[in-house]
Order: sequence, then C-alpha cells, then structure tokens
Amino acid sequence: MAKSLEQKVQELADREEIKELTARYCWHVQHSEGEAIARLFTDDGVLDAPGNKPVRGMDALLKFYGAITPAEAPVPFIHNHIIEIDGDNAQGTCTIDARFTRKGESILGAGWYEDKYRRVNGKWRFAVRKISFHHSVPLKEGWAKAKAEAAAKAEAAKAESAKAESAKTGR
Repeated sequence: MAKSLEQKVQELADREEIKELTARYCWHVQHSEGEAIARLFTDDGVLDAPGNKPVRGMDALLKFYGAITPAEAPVPFIHNHIIEIDGDNAQGTCTIDARFTRKGESILGAGWYEDKYRRVNGKWRFAVRKISFHHSVPLKEGWAKAKAEAAAKAEAAKAESAKAESAKTGR
C-alpha cells in the first residue's frame, strides 16, 4: 500500500531529526560535553566502541563521556546516512571521519556507525551506537600503508576464491 502524503512528510521529518541527532553528537563530542552526549541516548542506551567493553545505561554513559578531556576530544565528521524507520524505532548507518589525539599523537580515523534509534517522549535518541574503524592511524604515517595492506588482502582472497571456483568447475 502506498504511503500517504502525511506519512511521507513524517518520514522525512524523522530522517532529519535523526541526522540532527548524529550532528549534535559530533558537536558535543568535539566540545567535551559529556553529559550532553550521554543525554542523546535512551536511559538504557549502549555504546559499543573498539577496545572497550560496551557501555550500558545512562550512568555508565555519563561516566564514559564525562571522561573526555578537551585535549583529547575527537573531532568527528559524520555523513552518508542510511536510515530505515519503523514507527518509533529506526536503524541506520553513517560514515565517520575523525581527527583525535591519543597519547599526545595526532590520529586520523575513518569508519562507520551502526545505530539503533528510538523515539522517546517525541525525541529521537540512540538506543545502540556501535562504531567500527577501517583505519585509525598516526598522522605521520597516514593511511596509505593500511589501505594498501587491506587491498592486498582483498586481492589475495579474490584470487583464492577464483582458484577454488576453478578447481570446482575444472577450468
């Protein structure tokens, strides 16, 4: 059944609110505003980040994000949203480019978020936010080596797959 004009407008409004949620996340992260970041999550929200155990619930989120210092606050850039909405729940992905400091060293990172959103009291919030990185490398190193290694692995896997297929078909 085709969506009504009202349903289409609501879906567009929901998408924009979710994009705004991710933009606010970036703003508060880069300004070390821990409480404001945590309040973008549902009370039972979860952050799943590499190298950490999942952070579950508002108290844990407040503690985790409250530990971000201005000197080491990441500067994230989020884009390329894909959002699927189902009533008061939604899920989506978006890509991230980030600049941050780790142990006094400048770091460049690129990856993606896998998000689950929930509308609570008329506002979209993160229910689950999982981040994965393609690479996270010191600025002096750049990403060329990591990208070349990943490409070489992909080519080797492709060649192995072709070899296996050839063995199956006898060609």
